[in-house]
This record gives sequence, C-alpha cells and structure tokens, in this order.
Amino acid sequence: MHSPTSRLATGIAIAVMAMQASPAAHAESHSFNVPSQQAATGVRQFAQQAGIQVIAPGDAVEGRNINGVQGYIDTRVALNTLVAGTGLAVRSFEGDVAVLGADDAGGASSAKTDTTRTLDNVVVTGSRIARPELEQPMPISVIHLDEALRFGFNDLYSVLQQHPAMGVGNSLASSVTGWDAGASFLNLRNLGTNRSLTLIDGKRRVSSSARSSAVDIGTIPLGMIDRVEIVTGGAAAVYGSDAVTGAVNIITKRDIEETTVSVTGGVSERGDASQRLVSLSTGFKFADDRGRVSIGGMWTRTDPLYMYDRYPWTWQPFNLANPANTGANDGIYDTVTLYNYRQHYYAYEPNFWLGTINGKAVNTRYMLEDGGTVRPMYHDVYYSSGIAQFATGNGGDGRNLTDHNQFRGGNENASVMGRAEFDFSDSTTLAGWFDYAGTDYDGDYYPWRDDTRATFFSSQGTSPGGAKAYLDNPFLPASIRAVMQQYGLTSLNIDRTYGNFPVMTMDHHRTTYTVGTELSGQISDYLDWSAFYQYGKVTDHVTDGNIPWKSHWLAARDVIAVNGQPVCRDVVARANGCVPLNIFSTEPASKALVDYVMADRHEFRETTQQLAGAEISGPLFQLPAGDLQFAAGLEYRKDTLVNRDDPLAIAGELAYGGGIALRTQLDVETDVKEAYVEAIAPLLSDAPWAKRLDVEAAYRYSNYSTVGGTDAWKYGLVWAPMDSLAFRGVRSRSVRTPNFGELYEPITETHQGSISDPCMVANYYASPTRAANCAASGVPVPFVDPKLGPVTTSGGNPDLQPEISNSTTFGFVLHPADNFDMTVDYWNIDIDDVIYTLSYLQIMNLCVDLPSTDNPYCAAVTRNTDTVNVNPTVGIVLPMGAGVTVKAQTANIARMHARGIDVGANWSTDAGPGRLGFRFAGTYLIKQVLETTPGVSAGDQLVDGAYTSPNVRANLTTTYDIGDFGLALNSRYWGSGKGNVNATSDEQYDDNTVPSRTYHDLSARYHLGDHAFTLSVTNLFDTRPPQMGFGEPGIYANSSVYDLVGRYYSLNWTYRF
Repeated sequence: MHSPTSRLATGIAIAVMAMQASPAAHAESHSFNVPSQQAATGVRQFAQQAGIQVIAPGDAVEGRNINGVQGYIDTRVALNTLVAGTGLAVRSFEGDVAVLGADDAGGASSAKTDTTRTLDNVVVTGSRIARPELEQPMPISVIHLDEALRFGFNDLYSVLQQHPAMGVGNSLASSVTGWDAGASFLNLRNLGTNRSLTLIDGKRRVSSSARSSAVDIGTIPLGMIDRVEIVTGGAAAVYGSDAVTGAVNIITKRDIEETTVSVTGGVSERGDASQRLVSLSTGFKFADDRGRVSIGGMWTRTDPLYMYDRYPWTWQPFNLANPANTGANDGIYDTVTLYNYRQHYYAYEPNFWLGTINGKAVNTRYMLEDGGTVRPMYHDVYYSSGIAQFATGNGGDGRNLTDHNQFRGGNENASVMGRAEFDFSDSTTLAGWFDYAGTDYDGDYYPWRDDTRATFFSSQGTSPGGAKAYLDNPFLPASIRAVMQQYGLTSLNIDRTYGNFPVMTMDHHRTTYTVGTELSGQISDYLDWSAFYQYGKVTDHVTDGNIPWKSHWLAARDVIAVNGQPVCRDVVARANGCVPLNIFSTEPASKALVDYVMADRHEFRETTQQLAGAEISGPLFQLPAGDLQFAAGLEYRKDTLVNRDDPLAIAGELAYGGGIALRTQLDVETDVKEAYVEAIAPLLSDAPWAKRLDVEAAYRYSNYSTVGGTDAWKYGLVWAPMDSLAFRGVRSRSVRTPNFGELYEPITETHQGSISDPCMVANYYASPTRAANCAASGVPVPFVDPKLGPVTTSGGNPDLQPEISNSTTFGFVLHPADNFDMTVDYWNIDIDDVIYTLSYLQIMNLCVDLPSTDNPYCAAVTRNTDTVNVNPTVGIVLPMGAGVTVKAQTANIARMHARGIDVGANWSTDAGPGRLGFRFAGTYLIKQVLETTPGVSAGDQLVDGAYTSPNVRANLTTTYDIGDFGLALNSRYWGSGKGNVNATSDEQYDDNTVPSRTYHDLSARYHLGDHAFTLSVTNLFDTRPPQMGFGEPGIYANSSVYDLVGRYYSLNWTYRF
C-alpha cells in the first residue's frame, strides 16, 4: 500500500490552471517560488504555480531532488531550470501539459514494465476515468480563471460568457425581475439553461431555481476556483440528466499552502455601475501532512444601472405597425421603426380620451398640465395604427414605458467554501467539504400605471380597469370639470402612470449551503474506490415591494367630500382607515397614503437536494496497447421544493392582470436511482499508422419517480496517426427529465395588454397562409390594434415525459510544435420530445401560419365571432375576431436541432525581450431551429442568424509578457443578425438587420515581489450597442448580449504570502 504522498511520487502533479478555450495553451510567465526539495513534492508545487499539468512516471521522480526556481519566469524556461542536472528531462511540452522522464544521459534508471501503474491522473470533465484532457475524444475547453479575470470581468458568469459556446443565460443583466432574478445560470449552445449541467468538483449542486436544476455560479468564491472545464456535447451517460448540451465543471483549489488576498474595484467612465470584490483563500497541513485544509471566501457588491443613466429616449426605438401599409407585396413596409417612441396614455400626467360624444366626433386625447390646465396632447409624428384613443407616435407628449427599466439590478454576495482531507491510513482518506453563500438582490419593476382597459386589477373575475373621474370628487380640477360639463359627462376615464408613488420592486434574499463527505481508498494497488454523501439547501425570501393593494387602491381612488373634507366613498373602507387618493396629483404621495394603498408581497421558496453515490475505478486487464480502464458506480438523488405565497396574493389582492402572477403552494419531491459504467480500451500504440488508437463507451440507467426508467450512453474514438495529429469523435444519447417548474408551475390566467396579433392590419399578410387562415378563424378582414390583448392560460404539466437528445462531435487536434496547437470540431445536437411552453403569440401565429387551421394551435385559440363586442366595464369596442383567449401549457411538443463548428488555436513566440502569444476561440453556428410542429416545415422557427444567436462568435486574446510586466488585449466579436430571423417578407420591417459588435479589453499587470497589480479597461473604445426595436427596445431586452455599461476601469491588487 502507498500513502497519498508516495502515490503522488509515482504519478502526476496536477495542474492548477490552464488556458481558455482550447485543449492546449502556449507557455506564459508566472511568479515562481519553488524551493529545492524532493522531486515528488517539488514537481507538484511547480505545476500548481505554473498552472499546467506535469506528468511524471514514478520511477523517474522517485529518490530525486529538483532545483529551486524563484522569480517571474517563462514557464518553459522555469521547467528547464527545475530539472537541469537532476536526472530528469522534459520529454514534451505542449503549453499546458508537460511530460517528464528520466534523462538517460544523466544515469536515469530504466523504465519499469508496462504493468507499472501511473497514479493520480487528472480527472477531466466528460469522463470519470483519470487521464489528461488531450486524450479525451470529447472537445474540452479549460478556462484559467486568473488569466480571464485580468480583463476586469469580476464575476464567473461574465468570464464564461466570453466562451463562444456560451449562449445568453440568466444573469444580473438578462433577468432583472422574475423567479430567478439575481442568479447566474449558464446556457451552453443557447439551447436553454435547463439543458446545461453545472458541476462543482464533478458533483451536482442543489438548484438555486424553483423552476429548473440550474446552479447559481455567482455564489462560488472566485479565490477558491482553480479552473473551469467545459465539455460541449451530450454528457448524460457520465453525469446524468440535464447534460444535454454539455457540462461545466468548476474545479476548486485543494492543498492550498499560501494565503492570497485580492481586492478589485471598478467604475464606468461615467462614474456609475461600480463593482467591488474582496477575495481571500488560505490553507494549511497538519499531522505530518496527513491532514489538509483549504478555505476561502468572497464578498462582492454590484450597483444597479438604469436606462436613464446611459441612453436618452432617442435610443429607445420601437417597431410599430405602419398605417400606410395596404397589404402584401405593395412595396410598403408593414412596420416602421420609431426612434423616440411615446404613448400618450402612458404619460405621468393625468390624461383622458374624448371620442364620439352625443354624435359629435371629438377624437382627441387631453392631458392635465401642471395640475391645472387641460390641453390636447400631441406627437411630433402621429401613428394611428390602432384604435385612435391608444394611438402612438414619435416624440411629443407621453411616455416610453422603458424609461425606468434597469439594465441590471443591484447585488451583494458573501460566500465561503472549504475542504478538509485526512489520511487515516496508507489506503484510506476521509474528506469533507462545505460552502455557504448569502445573496441580496434588488431589482425594480416600474412605476404603477393603469388605464381604461380591463387589463388592470383583473383578478378574481373582476375587471374594474383604471381610475374614473366623477363630478363629486373634491380633487377634480376645475379644468376637467369644465370639460365633463361641456360634454354632459358624469364620469371620465383617467389614464396615467403614478410616478409620484414608489417604484414597484423585487428583492431576493437567498441563502445557499452545501455539506458533503467522502471516504476513498484502494482495494489493491490497481483499484480505487470512493463513497460520498452530500446535502444542499437553497432558501429564497422574495419581497415584491410597493405593489398596489387592490381593494385598498380601488377604495382610495373613489373620493367624495364629507363636511368639506375629502374621504373615501366606501363607508366600510372609510371606517377601516381608508386614505383618499388624488388621482390628479403628481406631487409625491404621503407615507400614510402609500402605506394604505400599497403592500409588500412576501414569497418563500426552499429547494433541497440529497446526493449519495459509490464508485470503483481502475484497470481491469492489460491489452497490447495498455490497460483497459473502467469506472462503475451507483448514485441516488432526491430533490424537494417548497413554495409559499403571500396571503394577500392568494386572496387576489396583489395578483393583478398583466402583473405578478399567483404562485401555487407547493410541497413536491422527486428522486432517482442510477447505475453507470464507463470503459476505455487502448487498441493500438506506436503502430506504423497509429501512434494511438483508443475507443471508449459509457452507459447509465436511471429510474425516476416521475417518468420511470431512462437510458443514456456514449461511445467515442481517438486516433492519432502521428504524434502531432489526432482525430477524435463521440456519439452520445442524453436524457433530460422535466423539472419542478415544468411539472408543477401553477395554472394562471392573465389578461394581456397590447399585442401584435397576427390578424391585425400590420401582420395580416406576413405569411402566405395567414390571410386565408385568419379568415377561416373568423377574421375575414384585418382589424386595427384594439390595445386589449388575449386572456391567456398557462402553467406546468405533470404528465410530461423526458427529452431525448442525440449528439455527435468529431474533429482533430493539431500540435506540430510546442508553441502552436489547433483544434477543429464539428458538433450536432438533435433533441426530440422537447419540453416547451410556446408563448401565446407563438401559438396565435402558428395557428394561422401552418397550411390550414386544422392544427393543435388553433384548438388552443378562441376568437370573438361577433361583429362588435362592447366591454361594459371600460367601454372599449372590439372588432370581430379581436377578443381572444389562448391556452399555453407546457408539453412535449417540439424538436430542436443545432449544429456548428468550433475552432481553437494557440501560438506563442519570443519577441524582443518578451514573449508574445495569441489565443483564438470561435464558433460558427451552421443551423439552429425549433420545430414547433414536427413534420410540418411551416411551423419551423429559425434561431441561427438572430441577433441573440449570431452565426459567428469569436474571441482573440493577445498577450505580451516581459519579466514582471505583462500586457494583454482581449477582442470579442459578436456577429450580425436579424431582429426577427423568421420574418417571411422583406416588407415586414423597414430595417430587420442588427449589425455586429466588436469589443476590446486591455489589461496591464505588474508583479512586485509578492504583490501583483492589474489595471484593466473593458470596452476600450466605448462601443455602443446597436439600436433595435423588435417587440421591445433591444438594448434593454438584451443587456446580456451587448455591453451597455460602456468604457469601464478596474484595478486589482493581489497579495500572496
């Protein structure tokens, strides 16, 4: 038996860091402090400080000492110094992998036979069998965190977003409000966060979402992260459900023997959007190095950023139906782009519409100006594309609804992580780990607004709509009273945004913790075993602040005078403390009024996970080219979800239409029992046409409490005809089972506001079948926008079945020289039985865009067949076909296809007094499509070529290091695309293109002894996002796609001792 220290002496010193986006990276300079010592320990310490893998046979290092290496030195030079004259020699060096062997000229002992076991290989993502990542048939990218952070990206999500395979996930910028606001979830291949599996040290973590299995990577202390490994391709056979598009494995640091303190501060050139980060990591050994402890923590604060902090209204374009459009192929654009979009009835000032009164057509919207004067409202350019009272325009009066939108919310996080190991004997080690994080996120909705439509306060079957002015209201301004008396009105609908009240907010207070233990050892000199248990819990206390309290608001806005004083009309409400609300005032509301008409909504969510498993691995028997390696194991996992909503929300007091939906009270759980096996067989070695030929296979059987048994598998091959070239390929089947949200999300009914109905004037001829199918659906002629959308019903489905994914990857690795390597890989992912929830607009569009109305989508759409439909509550006349109900429930209804090519390359060379290096990573997205109706091409929805999924993404990093000083330039390219990639006609938009963007980040680093200082400038040229207005101003809706902050400065100080 061998102790872990002697096992290390006969094996590999494992890398701490590796370069980004390619299996091999060029040599770089690092700060070394390796004393002369036994080779077994010294080689490992060197590998940690260099951030590379050093592979050394046991017989070569045993009994030898290495030289000391100190200073900021090129890695290859330092490695040569380390082994010079020691009897060791550098056999190969590929940038992030070095192979040492005995120096025969130096009297090295002869090599042992092939049966000698090489221990402690690095276990890389995509396999449970230990080996260097270059031997993997699956493409694996290794991201060296310290190098990535030098460009001022102070959170893990932003670092990983630089990888071209990462789509837009969930982040501070992409999800400002909602279930998962403030959390950071990854999205490989842009196929959904619920199809990307995130691991920490090869193990799952409890989900931070109540709707999926996604892990919040923002809670992991940066100082404890060694590297991040990304495997793109189905990995469910190795790791289980959810690894449909791949897995991201976050490898934490172990055996830390120094203390590192890092402080970072950043601010935009405009003095806002600041970020602060403090990180600490340390470790020690005890009991003659049999015990090892590593621990670290992090504190971060990110300030919010609002649209008004950065861009004027002229940067808020919007696509609007073109009133000049006469039909298909008329040479007139169906929609036009407004660059200063306003809507009168959104105004902060009280306003009202006068239509046809007593046979007289007034058709004018008026506003109350400065609290006293009534005047007509105007637009610089007027667009009457819908019902006149809701017409919009460019410039002039009114408000753009995005004027208070957040680009990102504020976030504060404190986290700690630790691991301890103890060798009880030469063959048994006990390990334990924990992590804890507390996160406070604060996001804003918008100021409350309402208008005459039934959209507002539509819960519990009532639709009172917006406010009304009555002649007996003591707050009624004389100017509005005069208008009402002039036209003989006893009541008048008042539309407005209540900017004088506090903005509605959403705050999340999350706590996350995980504890785990593992016992591992050896059965013999050849077989390893391990068994582990892990428990994790996430709690989320959600507070929706300043939400209108329905019954109180309605009572407060209906005011009369009693004894000359304004009071609430409702006698019961008055007796219960009703505070009258002046709907005509723009002065800040009093605290008493706010406390009466608004309430905080409190939700509580808790998810837990128990994970247990056992594994055995090692060589089974020897083949002519080496040992057949295997790993086999059993796992059990149990997940639970508890959800509680506020009693006021349950009573319908806070769940108004178009606002915050009611959350069902949930107590649910799922569990799964799994067994897996994996094997690798080296078939050929050093043959004339095959330096190496390996095949591998893996299989996993899972039995879920929700869907029963599932199978996942993979098989792969690596063929290296020569040392400098290897071909690789993998075919795999993966499974994704439905998550809690998809199974149990509550069925809710919501009354939508203004939508882009496919049978409206602007959209009626958008596809070849639409006009005929609209007519067959009861809309023989297009109607103008009634500004009153459908009543939609949506929610989860407990009868869902698993998704099945088949993935293929193949490519090659080329490394003809130590300073150059290149990888090219083709990938293809096909997913059947996709669990998907179509939006109500997708359902409405598919109903009329498929060959006929005999389809499941038309069955989910019900239109009003009356010529007119007068809503008695709010007095809106709906044209025939405009009143719609839509049912949208999660189902296994679709297929997804995606394929593309990944390219990575690294090259470095001596240049003058320093070292020049280039690192490239790029992805070409050939095709991505969602088949909403498999077998019917008319239902296909393209994804590739959209501005959120451009066909080309690339990163180029250039570095130049001279001694203790280093410069780096990171160039990020986001390709061009279309606002609506599924537009069926060139006439549909006046401009459907979204130009590409290239961002440059500059970094300068200087090492001064144990100190390092890094100054970085992100978005060096202050590149602005493109303007677009597809459905919602694009710079807001896609703030995680484009840089909205602008030029940004960061300064980091790191101290190691």
